[in-house]
Amino acid sequence: MKRRLPFTHWAEHLLDLLFPPCCAGCASSGSLLCPACLRAIARLQEQRCARCTLPCRGADCRRCRFSSSSLFALQAVALYEEPLRTCIQHLKYRGTTRLAQPLGGMLAACYRRYHLRADLVIAVPLHAERERLRGYNHARLLADVCAHELGLPCAHPLLQRVRATAAQVGLPSSERRQNLVGAFQCQPQRSALPLSGSTILLIDDVCTTGATLEACTTALLQGGASRVQALVLAIPG
Repeated sequence: MKRRLPFTHWAEHLLDLLFPPCCAGCASSGSLLCPACLRAIARLQEQRCARCTLPCRGADCRRCRFSSSSLFALQAVALYEEPLRTCIQHLKYRGTTRLAQPLGGMLAACYRRYHLRADLVIAVPLHAERERLRGYNHARLLADVCAHELGLPCAHPLLQRVRATAAQVGLPSSERRQNLVGAFQCQPQRSALPLSGSTILLIDDVCTTGATLEACTTALLQGGASRVQALVLAIPG
């Protein structure tokens, strides 16, 4: 039996009838992400490393084979190119939170495509002050949609950003990692869901150098997680 839409969804549907939304990718009227732009987001096709998503011929690239990274696996939907780039920016900076629905659905499809397996879903957290100023955590919105489609529980309170950090944009890889030392903390007491022995699916929008995902992974493993795999919308081209 089809589940009835909650009141908020009915209200959004009514607003769409009165004020048709515009596509974040091409500005055409009718939907937040039109079918043409959805098709234009080219999914990654060539064989890529399961740990860093760089092109390679085997399961993992030579760099990751000898890496000390604690992240078990990383997968991405597509490259950080148009129209996905603009969609992410609208979700992240312009308050178009309903874009989390189609974008989160892409994450769920990617999870299935690469046959990932996880017990819990956790979004990369924002510092409390930054989330207060923005009004929401875009990664959490994506994670909630993805988890709902996959039938997996979310355990966001398990991971907290306990230290505000300088913006990562523009920093080289080494400085990004130094910038995030001690920024995340695992707090198992804040969730009824068990962390010990669990495989975590960590969700974010974009992975540039992997420093943020690595810092989150370290905190989760120290807190008792068995392994951590990350899933993001985009990686640099």
